[in-house]
Order: sequence, then structure tokens, then C-alpha cells
Amino acid sequence: MKQKLIAFIVMSLLSGTNYSSAQSNEVKFLIDTSISIMSHNAVNANTVNWEKLKKNALAKAASINNPYQLGAVMRYLYRSINDFHGAFFYKDSIFQWHKNEPIVSDSIMNEWRKGSGIKTKILENNIGYLRIPSMPISSQKDFYKKAQKLNDSLCSLLVKNIRGIILDLRLDGGGAMHPMILGVEQLLKQGKIGSFQTKKKEDWIIKENCFFVDTALISRITPKCNLNAQNIPLVMLISPVTGSAAECFIISFKGRKETILLGSETAGYVTVNAGFRINDIASMNLSIGYSADKYGKIYKEAIKPDIPFISPDSFNDIINDEKVKAAINWLKLHSN
Repeated sequence: MKQKLIAFIVMSLLSGTNYSSAQSNEVKFLIDTSISIMSHNAVNANTVNWEKLKKNALAKAASINNPYQLGAVMRYLYRSINDFHGAFFYKDSIFQWHKNEPIVSDSIMNEWRKGSGIKTKILENNIGYLRIPSMPISSQKDFYKKAQKLNDSLCSLLVKNIRGIILDLRLDGGGAMHPMILGVEQLLKQGKIGSFQTKKKEDWIIKENCFFVDTALISRITPKCNLNAQNIPLVMLISPVTGSAAECFIISFKGRKETILLGSETAGYVTVNAGFRINDIASMNLSIGYSADKYGKIYKEAIKPDIPFISPDSFNDIINDEKVKAAINWLKLHSN
């Protein structure tokens, strides 16, 4: 009986060891594959000692048997390549490294939580106000639908012969830049408006009511107004929430006359992000490059306002919002 008990204990230990080893192999695979993807694609790949990084990452994961516990290791990897725009996804979990998160006012956070959408208004001196929110995209249909809705909103202002326009990006945390930019195409010149600068250069192009990346059609609209508003004075309101696709949106306006940024520095998520699948249950987003304006200037840092302006944000009382009033004053001086 004693020998049978010892044999049972030994078999149990061996069984447990094999189970642990299987789990550790999955963890090792996820780390190895993530590092391989990073080393071949990350925008800062040439700043990293990959052999040392891999050794350190595996050492940190030595006691991890469950991929759900990989948060600290994945954050270490992203921190090592200075990528706070990317993220690692495992089933229903997201692991991301956050760098120097900006201070966001309660007024912005409260409105952000509401998920506020597009808003238009005619202000004093016949100045138009257009709020552009975040635009997450889940399908090709979303590109068309959101671009069209934004353009319809812009046209509702332009047909009233406005003398200037305020584009409010304070709640625009990103998503997809294409519907944002195409949605206000009447404010921009046709042709190249910017580019992605990765291992290859891909131009952003507006042409005949369509948005292209090089020759690839991304979105199309049918404008309800045919007005040229390229010379209308314009103020963009920006905040620490304004980021990612919203920063690309700002870049597409660089070089436009009578155009300024007012408010606070943007979020700084200016890298080009790409998705990589690891297996059926894990994937990662990775910063693989930067965006550039139509003149070729590359943006690697948060975008600073032309007119720094700190004040409470009154989203439910736009007429009395201090930033909106400052924008109106600037537009009065620069409109015909």
C-alpha cells in the first residue's frame, strides 16, 4: 500500500509538471513571437538590444503559467521600444504601457464619458461651430457612413455663408482619420494632404469626393453642398484628449492659410499603428512609423497649440465656453 501511495504521488507530480510546462510553452511562444514582430516592424527597433530584451522578458515570465498574467511583461516590452500607442491583446484582455498620461480636466472627462457625437451651431458674427468626436470604425460601411454624416453637418453650416468656422477636437480621441478628413473636404485643397512614413511612404489623397491612401480607395461621400471653403478662417480647439487619428487630422491641415490651433497640447499618439495577428486568440498593435504633412515634415511629438489657452470647458453652454469665445475673437479679426 505504501509503495502504491508513493507511486501515485510521483505520477501526480509528473502530471503537474507536464501541465505547467505546457502552459509555460504557450507563454514563451507569445513572448518570442511578440519580440520577433517588434524587432522586424517597430519604429524604434534599431534602438533596442533584442537579445538582451528577450532574455530579460523570459526571466520576468519564468514563473508565469497563464497568459492572463503577462501584463507586466508586455508592458516591459512596449516600454523598452518606447511605444505607448501599441497594445497586446489576449482573448478579452488588453495590455498597454502608458507613458506620462496628460492631466485631463473633469469637464472634458465628464463629457467624454457621455460619448458625445457631432454637434453644429451658428454663433455670433455668423461663425460656424462643428464638434468632431472620436470615430472608431468596425467595417468599411462605417467609413462611408461616418464621413457622410460629418460632411452633411459641415454643409449645414457652409450653406449659411458663415464667415469663419470652429472645429472642436477637444473630445476627439481618434479612431479612423479617413472619415474625419473626408468629412470636411470642402475646407481642404484637392490632392495630397499628408502621408504615412513607415518602411514605405503612403500618401493621403483627397480627390473627387474620395479619400485614398496612395491608390487604395478608403472612403467616398456624396456632398450635399458644392462650396469651396478653402479660404475660410478656421480655428481648431484641441486638448490633451485630442489624439491619434485626430492628430493626423490636424496634420492634414498644416499649411492651410488662416488656420490656427487653440487650447492645450495634444495627446501625442502620433505614430502610425498596425495590427499583427499572433494566433487565433492573441494579437498586437504596434507603432511602425509616423505621419507627415504634405510638405514632408514628420511629426513625432504631441502637437502644440498656436494659441495656448487654459480655461474650464463648457460643452453644455458652447456660447459661454471661454475657448470658443477666444476662437470667435480671433475669427472676427481674420474674417472679411
